[in-house]
Amino acid sequence: MDTKMTWGGIGPKLAILSLPYAILAIFVMNREPGLLNAGFLEGGLYKAIGYAWLAIGVVFWVSSALYFLHDFKAGKLITRGPYGLCRNPIYASIIVFILPALAVLFHSGMVFTIVLILYLNFKLSIHGECLILSRIYGEEYERYKKSVNEIIPFPRYLFHRNVSVH
Repeated sequence: MDTKMTWGGIGPKLAILSLPYAILAIFVMNREPGLLNAGFLEGGLYKAIGYAWLAIGVVFWVSSALYFLHDFKAGKLITRGPYGLCRNPIYASIIVFILPALAVLFHSGMVFTIVLILYLNFKLSIHGECLILSRIYGEEYERYKKSVNEIIPFPRYLFHRNVSVH
């Protein structure tokens, strides 16, 4: 097993696992636009929620990428900014915010299936990256792992008083 983090992390593996389904889903959406239509998401309120969720996702993605680019080069365990809310904010921005927002905006159940496949592939792939981080950063990573959610960007300490945040 590697003991060095790569710049892309599990991204390339996640793309290889998820892209074929995403392409198939997009093809199916074009051929059968009514399939898994989430028409109940129509209306001004849902549109406003979709755009707001998309904006949050884009801001979350950009800020995550900026923190990553700065701290990864320095060889630090990234725990600040969006990384203080979840351990995988770049993936979270796509899985939790951007794609679900697009599903709402396009009233598409098929996009929700892409989210599900992407999340399942994320869960299948992330273990190796966690092992590498544990080998590199040891106890620092283990504390971080216990104090910050894996992909849901919500502070754990609001509900768990026993968890220390650094």
